[in-house]
Amino acid sequence: MKSAEEIIEILKRSLNTPSTKDEKLKVVVLCIIISTTFWFFSALNKSDYVTQISYPIKVVYNDSLYVALSEIPDKLPLEVTGGGWDLMTRSFGFSMSPLVIELENPIRDNYRLASNLRQDIAPRLDPVSINYILKDSLIFNLDERATIDVEVVFDSTQIKLAPNRKVTSSILVEPNRLMISGPKSMLDTIKRPIIISAGDSEFSKSVDQKFSIKNFGTDLISTNIEEITVKFEVTELVRREVELPINPINFKNTNNSFEPNRVVVSYDILVNETRSVDSLNLVLSADYAKLKKSDNTIPIRIAKQPSFIENLELSAIEVNLKDND
Repeated sequence: MKSAEEIIEILKRSLNTPSTKDEKLKVVVLCIIISTTFWFFSALNKSDYVTQISYPIKVVYNDSLYVALSEIPDKLPLEVTGGGWDLMTRSFGFSMSPLVIELENPIRDNYRLASNLRQDIAPRLDPVSINYILKDSLIFNLDERATIDVEVVFDSTQIKLAPNRKVTSSILVEPNRLMISGPKSMLDTIKRPIIISAGDSEFSKSVDQKFSIKNFGTDLISTNIEEITVKFEVTELVRREVELPINPINFKNTNNSFEPNRVVVSYDILVNETRSVDSLNLVLSADYAKLKKSDNTIPIRIAKQPSFIENLELSAIEVNLKDND
C-alpha cells in the first residue's frame, strides 16, 4: 500500500502535468470534493442557524380499553435555533428521547396544548433553543373499545331460483350469532340483525354454501368469524294437468244449466310429490248467486284447493248460463 507522502506526491504530479483527459477530470472532481468537504465542516461550526425539526412524541394509553379512531400524533413540529452540528444530529432524530404523554382517560383527556409541552421539551433539546412551536395542540381521537353480540340472518326475500324451482325447507344459518368488536361509537350505528344476501347467485338445487360476513368499511371493526354456512332445500316443480267437473251451487231451477261443465286445470307440483289431484281435493264451483245478467255468465270459483299445488290456472274462468226451456 502506498504511503501518505507517495499519494500526495502523485496528486502534485497529476495537478502539474496530467497525462490524459481522464486524469485531468479526476483531478477536477477531487478538488471539488475536497473544497466541498472543507466548506461543509466549516459551515457546521456556525451557531446561529434557524431550521424546523420534528420532536418525537409517544402517547401511552390502555389499548385493551380504548381504540384510536385516527392516527395518534407522534411528532411535534418546532422552529429552533442552534449550531450546525447540534441541528444536524437532531434533524436525523439523534439526541432526542421521545416525550411520553400518558392518557388515563382518553375520552375526557383527549388533547394537549402545545404551549404546555414547551417546558418539557426545551431541556431535552439543549443547547438548541426553541423559537416557536408550529402546532397549537395535539388531538387524540380515541373511543371506548366494545364488543356486541348480534344475530345473523339470511335474506330469503332475495333468493333467486332457476325456473321451476322452489325453496322447500327452512333456512339454516350456522353460526347464527356474530361477535363484533371495535369503537363503541361505530358499533352503535350497526343495524341489527346482520343480513347476509346471496347477491346475484341463482340456485337450481339444494344449498349448502359459505357466505362471507360483509365488510363494515373500516379496519377498526373486527368479527370473531369471517363467514357463515347457509343450508336450505331447493326442489324442482313440474307442470301437470287434470280435467275436473264444475259443481253448480244455488241452481234452484232445474231447467238452468251452464257450459262448459268441465275445465282443464293446470298446476305446478313438486317433482317428488306422490299425492295426486282429483275432484276430492280440488273443488270447482259455479254459484248462481254470482250471475252477471249483463252477459249471462258466472265466474268459476275454486272452492277447495290442496296445499301441495301452486300456480293453478283454469282453461276457462267463467261459464255461460243456458236455459233449457
